[in-house]
Amino acid sequence: MDEPGWWPKGVVQTPYESSFEGEIVTSLGRLKMWNFEASLDLEWWQQVPEEGKVWGEWPEVKILEVIQYDRHGVLLNLNGTQIVRVSPFEVGNDVSRMARHQPWNQAVSEQALILPTMIWSVDGNDRVILYPCASLLSIEESHSMRNRIAECVGLIHSSLDGFSTPNTERIWNDRLKEIEAHLKTNTLWRAPHSKFTVGLPRLNLDIGAITLKEGKPMMLPQPRTITEHLMCDKERLPGIATMMALERQWAGYEKPTEDSRKQLLESWLGGAPESYGNKKALSTLLGGPWIWRYHATLLNLGQAKIFSDNELEKNSIKWLSDVSRLQAHLGILRFWKSGLWGGITGLIVSFFTWQLETLSPTVSGFIGATSLLFALASNQLYWSKDPAPY
Repeated sequence: MDEPGWWPKGVVQTPYESSFEGEIVTSLGRLKMWNFEASLDLEWWQQVPEEGKVWGEWPEVKILEVIQYDRHGVLLNLNGTQIVRVSPFEVGNDVSRMARHQPWNQAVSEQALILPTMIWSVDGNDRVILYPCASLLSIEESHSMRNRIAECVGLIHSSLDGFSTPNTERIWNDRLKEIEAHLKTNTLWRAPHSKFTVGLPRLNLDIGAITLKEGKPMMLPQPRTITEHLMCDKERLPGIATMMALERQWAGYEKPTEDSRKQLLESWLGGAPESYGNKKALSTLLGGPWIWRYHATLLNLGQAKIFSDNELEKNSIKWLSDVSRLQAHLGILRFWKSGLWGGITGLIVSFFTWQLETLSPTVSGFIGATSLLFALASNQLYWSKDPAPY
């Protein structure tokens, strides 16, 4: 039997069976799934499931069409007016939390976001998600309006910024470490993050889950990917992480240039809170967009291995190889940063040689002045060579 697009054939030894239910073992960890095949038939929709909890109103279904199988699961069309996401695996309740938490969904109610009108969850995992829209944009269509979409995503992040949590760089760096360990990559990257980089409520956006409403692109929040579910813990991420993930998805359809990356970033910043565009927030020396492009590429590589996507794996490995040059540049800059501490050490030495009269005041003053100039020059050079965020 052919394996559907959502089956993790690259990391599982178990052959696919349409009736399978329970736990499958993969080389990256364990996955729990439910037997959703019945939900692809019209008859299943004629009564509300007894198991779990239904949030919202169960639809009256007269026509059911399977649109596609993809790496999130299955997409259905109900009555020609509604889209349904069926998630085969138990990957959490990110979507229902956003829809059910009144302050969050009220904050995004005027934004380019279509929240579900019905969700069926079992044991804290969203299984069936219904959206009030009739069709989705193709990847090519979303790519053609990516700058406009980026601005809409920035506005969504603005509306959620009031619920942000402070910078958690240790957790974010541990997350990178976890993913690298699973993938056994040669690249290793950690970064500090500025106070302007904050965590937001989880909103999993995807370039394949966008619709048009009165000519305006609208995002449909999706379940967490099994790639992320298998390789790292659940945590909040900053808005720039979401934007860079979308950028890397579009990169699979057209090779990005510095100019296109700049336009996309500026479009997102046009809608995002002003603080997100702070120089420190965009600084590559402090993580900035590049560390989150790296994060998104690692997840792409994980997805490629999970689904045996050779083209995505090749492109991801090439990107990681190219980014090594950027890391080498940052290593040189860290050398100049050490000059700051060398200068401070010189100032301390000059002070004590003057106090203890081990050197003449003139010599101590000369050492102090030279050390101060060296510290200032090193620090200035360090920040002036900060790579552009695009």
